[in-house]
Amino acid sequence: MEKMYANVSAETVKVLHDPNIETQDVTSSGMAGRQQFAKSNHLKGAVVCLGLLCALLLAGITGLCVDYNRVAGDFEEEQTKLLTETDQLKGEIDNLQKKLLFMEHHFKMGWRHFGSSFYLFSTVEKTWEQSKQDCVRSGADLVIIDSREEQDFLPAATLVDNDGNIDERKNPENNWP
Repeated sequence: MEKMYANVSAETVKVLHDPNIETQDVTSSGMAGRQQFAKSNHLKGAVVCLGLLCALLLAGITGLCVDYNRVAGDFEEEQTKLLTETDQLKGEIDNLQKKLLFMEHHFKMGWRHFGSSFYLFSTVEKTWEQSKQDCVRSGADLVIIDSREEQDFLPAATLVDNDGNIDERKNPENNWP
């Protein structure tokens, strides 16, 4: 095998490496060229590491965006449910306020409340038919006793017997107070 040697004169040789890196003069020993090559390898390693870090960062950001969109969708769904519930509750509040006003109005007019009904005890003597017409005009009806509790609620002065019928002994003229 033949040995090949290159003789380099004392003149310096310009080594072109990376266009971004300045060129350096290399003497016959070649030390500057080796240093430049070592620096170039370190730079390549740094560039590869930075590229990998960028790829990992991009993957992380993509994962966060996907998770954010999922959470945002869940949030919007929950917000829609809560708004629907809020509207329903507002409707219930309105209904309860209307019922309260209705009750206040009837209490002021002398009506009494028992169970789920209101009662107005008239002190004016009228026939059954006249009493029925008065009730219909006010949006009510004559009493129908459905339970013993309701019977106990009604004052003793009513003209109804224990079976819920008009007691003709107390009301021989068929008048309904």
